Amino acid sequence: MRFASNPENASLNPLPTLLLALALCVFTSQIAAATLYKWVDEKGRVRYSDRLPPAQSNKQHQRLNSQGVVLTTRDAAKTPQQLADETEAQRKLEEEQREESELKAIQDKQDQVLLLTFSNEKEIENARDNRIQVIDSVISLIENSIATAQEKLDQLKHNANQIYASKGVEIPGGLAQKIEHFERKVEIRNLLLGAKVEEKEKIRRKYELDLERFRTLMSASN
Repeated sequence: MRFASNPENASLNPLPTLLLALALCVFTSQIAAATLYKWVDEKGRVRYSDRLPPAQSNKQHQRLNSQGVVLTTRDAAKTPQQLADETEAQRKLEEEQREESELKAIQDKQDQVLLLTFSNEKEIENARDNRIQVIDSVISLIENSIATAQEKLDQLKHNANQIYASKGVEIPGGLAQKIEHFERKVEIRNLLLGAKVEEKEKIRRKYELDLERFRTLMSASN
């Protein structure tokens, strides 16, 4: 047996209405999810578009949602010079870090030697005084040698002047050579004296630094 379809029953079917509502929701969500791009063109004008020009892809731009909220920001691609500068900066940083590491290793070794050599500040002071005393003895010997050579030189010059130069007579070669010899001797002794005085000051400064470092290390250990 066949039954005739009832138009009123068809109008009560909810399926078409549901499909329409679903389509509207999808369309609305697509609009809400639409992406905008924002950038500044070559003339300094702010531009917006739903499509980013290919020429702008490597330049600074932002991606926004439909409410204008920034989703992402992309900086402009770096130039070869900028990349080279960054590489050089990174190289210098790594070099500085390597140098700092090497200096720290040297300092650590020096600290170890210092702590193994001395157990208190008095020992450092005694070692300093002993070194300076030795240098002072050498300095005293050099000063005496200079005084003796200078005295001999003065005597030779006096004789040369009294006997020869004052009378307009040429100084004999042998006497002139002796004068030159003692002049050179005094000069060399003075250079040696200066070197020893400088060495003494370096020793004094070294032990001052050792004392300061020793105090720092002992304070850190306590």
